[in-house]
Amino acid sequence: MSQPKSQVPVLILGNHVTGLGVLRLLAAHGIPTYVVDAAADFIVRSRWYRRAERTLTETSDGGELADFLGSLQIPRAVLMPCSDEWTLAVASLPPETRLRYPASVAPREAVAQFIDKNLFALLVERLQIPRPRTSLIRNPMDLGLVTDDELANGFLKPTDSHRHHSRFGAKGFFIESRPMAARLVEQASAAGVTFMLQEWIPGGTSKIVLIDGFVDRGGEIVAMSARRRIRMDPPRLANSALCVTIPLNDVSEAVAGVRKLLAEVGYRGIFSAEFKFDERDGTFKIIEVNARPYWFISHTAAAGLDLPWMAYLDALDIPVPPPAPYRLGKYGLYEINDAAALLRAWTSLRRPEGPVLRPWLTGDHVLFRLTDPLPAVIEVWSALKRRGRRTLGRVLPNR
Repeated sequence: MSQPKSQVPVLILGNHVTGLGVLRLLAAHGIPTYVVDAAADFIVRSRWYRRAERTLTETSDGGELADFLGSLQIPRAVLMPCSDEWTLAVASLPPETRLRYPASVAPREAVAQFIDKNLFALLVERLQIPRPRTSLIRNPMDLGLVTDDELANGFLKPTDSHRHHSRFGAKGFFIESRPMAARLVEQASAAGVTFMLQEWIPGGTSKIVLIDGFVDRGGEIVAMSARRRIRMDPPRLANSALCVTIPLNDVSEAVAGVRKLLAEVGYRGIFSAEFKFDERDGTFKIIEVNARPYWFISHTAAAGLDLPWMAYLDALDIPVPPPAPYRLGKYGLYEINDAAALLRAWTSLRRPEGPVLRPWLTGDHVLFRLTDPLPAVIEVWSALKRRGRRTLGRVLPNR
């Protein structure tokens, strides 16, 4: 690939496994990289971690980020946002700030349409891209507009995933009764969260596919690959635990939907789109799009598509050469989630979905690296402590 004229450093906005994956990939190119996010998690244990001269708490406010960047002594740096909030902030920066701190990020209007799940539902409906049925639920009275069948075969999904997860620690809720739904909506409304009732598409985890890729500043999709989800934990509303790369031709309908969607909003940067195959009508239905790097960004790179490197080149106005074909049948796993999925299956006397030994022995581990082991050690220890606290909470009486 083309090399930058100089090693312009990168400011990583984010942490956790996404920030860690981006940090490791850029470090492999010898790029000076600094982490801005004030939140301290296992990323600080990476051998390549360097804290920026100042840190900032995660924000979606472009003005706040612009003021922060203006206070730094570094003359120029590429911004690499690794969360929805950080991406909104970068997309909102004024032009004069972007000259000094470029980024390969879509306009704020495009990013907002992907992050706000209600705006996203309206967008894909207008484009007539197959999607699950959704209804906006702003207050308990809106529940009266949906049928018992829709309630029983759907789940409450927040329009603002970040705010909802920060408050409730969940991606959404399946409904057992109307009173339960009303109670959840009231609680969410009090926290400033709006729900959608989204149809649950039947079928197991293997019906879910993800289309990952990169769009350059000219609107060209330079790279694209496909993954099939194999395991997740918890089983229905959660993130990937294990996935495997598959041919794009196997999911051509989903690819067409992605192309149409990205072209419509004038997208730029890294993306990951989730679809689920609906056997009832034989279509891939779009669920959501991440307008940023994602947990399995290092797995995509291990298969042949180094998306953060592409974003780095594009931010500096350097042409991004098309990559070689990516590797098929390449497993990627997030060890914490996959171990939980396997344990859940075994303790329920069920056979886990998909293979077990082969992915763990030959797949790409998004957390553990022999050359950078400490983040995995710290996170495994933290996961064991969390599990221990939950177990004690179940067996000890309330005090």
